[in-house]
Amino acid sequence: MTRSSFPLLVLIALALLGAIFASGCTGTVVAPAVTGDIHKFGSADEIREYIRNNTALAASEDGYGYREDAGMVNGLRTMAPTAAPAASGMAESSAVAKGVSQGASPGFWAGSAGSADHSATNVQVAGVDEPDFVKNDGKYIYVITGQTLAIVDAYPAASASVVSRTEIENSPRDIFIDGNRLVLFATGTAEVDNTESSGNAGGSAKMIAMDYYRPSRYSMPVTHAVFYDITDRAHPKVTKDFTIDGDYIDARLIGHNLYLVTREQVYTYYLDTITAPVVREGTKTVIAPDVYYFDNPERQYAFTTVSSFDTQAAKEKEAKTYLVGTGNLMYVSENAMYITYQKYHNVYRTMKAQPLIDVEEDVAVSGSSASGVSAPVLWEDFNRMSESDKQAYIRKMKDAEQEAVRKKEIDQTTTVIHKIAINNGAISYVARGEVPGVLESQFSMDEYKGNLRAATTSNVYTTRGSYEYNNVFVLDSGMNTIGSLTHVAEQEKIYSARFIGDRLYLVTFKRIDPFFVIDLSSPQAPKILGKLKIPGYSDYLHPYDATHIIGVGKETATNDWGGVSTKGIKLALFDVSDVANPKQIDKVEIGDAGSDSAALSDHKAFLFSREKNLLVIPARVVKNQAVTTDKYGGSRPTIWYGTYVFGITPETGFNLKGTVQHGTDNSTYYWYGSSQAEVKRSLYIDNVLYTLSTKRILANSLSDVNTTIKTIDLAGADDVLYPPVLNEKAMVE
Repeated sequence: MTRSSFPLLVLIALALLGAIFASGCTGTVVAPAVTGDIHKFGSADEIREYIRNNTALAASEDGYGYREDAGMVNGLRTMAPTAAPAASGMAESSAVAKGVSQGASPGFWAGSAGSADHSATNVQVAGVDEPDFVKNDGKYIYVITGQTLAIVDAYPAASASVVSRTEIENSPRDIFIDGNRLVLFATGTAEVDNTESSGNAGGSAKMIAMDYYRPSRYSMPVTHAVFYDITDRAHPKVTKDFTIDGDYIDARLIGHNLYLVTREQVYTYYLDTITAPVVREGTKTVIAPDVYYFDNPERQYAFTTVSSFDTQAAKEKEAKTYLVGTGNLMYVSENAMYITYQKYHNVYRTMKAQPLIDVEEDVAVSGSSASGVSAPVLWEDFNRMSESDKQAYIRKMKDAEQEAVRKKEIDQTTTVIHKIAINNGAISYVARGEVPGVLESQFSMDEYKGNLRAATTSNVYTTRGSYEYNNVFVLDSGMNTIGSLTHVAEQEKIYSARFIGDRLYLVTFKRIDPFFVIDLSSPQAPKILGKLKIPGYSDYLHPYDATHIIGVGKETATNDWGGVSTKGIKLALFDVSDVANPKQIDKVEIGDAGSDSAALSDHKAFLFSREKNLLVIPARVVKNQAVTTDKYGGSRPTIWYGTYVFGITPETGFNLKGTVQHGTDNSTYYWYGSSQAEVKRSLYIDNVLYTLSTKRILANSLSDVNTTIKTIDLAGADDVLYPPVLNEKAMVE
């Protein structure tokens, strides 16, 4: 080698190593240790003192609003518990998951001539009913439309009509049907008298002290659980109206046991005014729940109250309140409720406490250890290596750098999961756990054989900046992490997940849709069995049978700027019989860019019956090629509102049976809201398909989908059938 060629080789080597150092990094994230037991407050003063000592009131030097005094943990001051630990952890039965179905259909009215063959709300866990704004019992359809609860005598379809309309004073949200009992949830406000005296956390309706900044009377959010006797569908009668302090979050119905979750935000600038949630019937307090807390401080607090009721007796059973972080995502099995929220970490503070690595220094150190690189070599020695030795050395250097970086990953968010046992209305706290990352939806969790499985997306900070990847964690019945799989699909995030038995089907997306099959048969060692990369993504996954999965999402395409743009609604059928090589055996695209479906953001809008060979998808279809010219010479896409009805089998794929149209328009506002013609739900009774938009229900024969048997007018509703939910993932990436 000549002296003249040496500088050139050095530059080449430096450029090569620089490219290595600039590459992405991988690593392993360990779930943070969970500390703190559950305790019970003894008085209002204890609650005020706890919040005062655990929530900083002034901005700290780093601008995040948290002091850095002595005695602080993660920027928040700790406080020793003032009461003995509350209820001990309850051992959970290892109930095996029952698979996935349309949910347990509530019994239809015994005195009707209804059909036992009818759909129910599409739920996540068989036997655990979920609330919705529309229900049916095989004879009647019950629907919230605007401020009205309408009951429709729907079967037989030819004589269908609205038999009663009940005006709701507050804002109606969801309903349950249990035989001749209807339960309606509504949100409103209640006036609070700030001149009441303080009381104790476990026994008084209010715990209030004077506050200079708050008037003597003010409003607070409340949730109404209204029980109706609907024996006479034409004249529903209110049996009980319970008021629970806090906003409505969600509910579940297991048998005749109703579980309701409400949340009341705690505002730190009103530290001297504390209102403990209670359950009232009229003006009478029927339950003043004990209030529990944990040693772990939070940046924000909320009273999360779990209440249970007997639907048939229309009677309260139990309620408990937990002072925890703010969140509203939950998963419920037949035996337990898992309530979650996110904790956002101060990356700047962590960097100050534990400075990130100097890459070159750490690579040199790592190079002498596990990576197998004995020490950095001289350029002369490097150039004397054979080509294979050079490549091997470069790989080892890259592995060493990745190992150094992964040790310094800082996860910006973790998810806290509280497990609460439920049994015949009894509510008992079990344990608390944490996993790195955030959950995409309730389908990101699943209980199986006593373990909780969770799929999360992590956004971490390293010397390379921030990046995303995905994880799968398995927690035991005590909420201890016993298995993990991390760094799945780096620089992508989870769009949908579905746990089925020992498998997890996972869809991530950024530019292309990897469909993963993940094995969970060994809870301690989750592993990827196979994956499929295809354009588009799935927002929701639903099992067809043991070896086939239906996906509903969006098709995608590369745009003129090199990015990815979404197109129409995409239906996909995956064959997972060969777990190492999953296949997309059929797909359908509906509409062009701007098309959307309620089923993409709400699983309750998805209607499927394998026995009936039926798949129904509500759709807002945009046809960009069919335009109308306005008076200014411009053009707008034609928008079609209705449902697409398919037959589906693994042998034939998707077979379009027909469509049900509810309306069309040329509005430019379809991006931002919902037309009154947009279909939000569909259901069937016997051989009749019912599709629901804001103003009407159309009844069509499943034997001849294109023929409408009856139009049922829901006149009088000025608002949308249900508040529109924008599908943010449908926008251009």
